[in-house]
Amino acid sequence: MNDNIKIANDLIPGDAIHVGDILKDELEARHFTQKAFAAMIAIKPNVLSELIHKKRNMTAELAVKIEKVLGIEAEFWMRIQSKYEIDCVRIKLKLQDRLYAS
Repeated sequence: MNDNIKIANDLIPGDAIHVGDILKDELEARHFTQKAFAAMIAIKPNVLSELIHKKRNMTAELAVKIEKVLGIEAEFWMRIQSKYEIDCVRIKLKLQDRLYAS
């Protein structure tokens, strides 16, 4: 097999997509304000704002609360969070490899 062929799992993204980005898009599509949505899921508005602005990570508890209101499975939100964390590490290691290669 050719070692130069990359499969999807080997690819390293240029930027990691945070779960807050996807949640923000979902709230906008449904015309929910952050303040109103925070009230719907019984959290403080600043907690939701921190999530949307990538200052806080998704938790299982928060994912379940979001699932109840939006109907999007908690596992989806947790997969996005996990993917984000893995992508961040891959990007960091890729940059380190480039630094040490030069």
